[in-house]
Amino acid sequence: MKNRKLLAGPYLFWSVSFIIIPLLMIFYYGLTDKEGTFTWSNIAMMASPENLKALGLALLLSLVSTLICLVLAYPLAMILSEKNMNQTSLIVLIFFQAVSARRVYAEESSST
Repeated sequence: MKNRKLLAGPYLFWSVSFIIIPLLMIFYYGLTDKEGTFTWSNIAMMASPENLKALGLALLLSLVSTLICLVLAYPLAMILSEKNMNQTSLIVLIFFQAVSARRVYAEESSST
């Protein structure tokens, strides 16, 4: 049991190094000015019309892509759940679809 707790060490190091510390730095630099004093001006600048328009478009795009994924994935999941497939054939099916999509994208990008 003691050895299993040691396995969390690399994950904790990675999480702190690449998630927690960068987030704290973003908050620090977002709430301070060049002299290091507390300010709300950086937050107020984010509320400019250009930034609000970009935020609105990003949220709209994320909503549309989520809906497209749900519309495509939910029926596929229902179909696959009714089939008698083992895990190996499902992995092969997913790999085949990924290779096919990459091939179509490569053909489209080479033709332009």
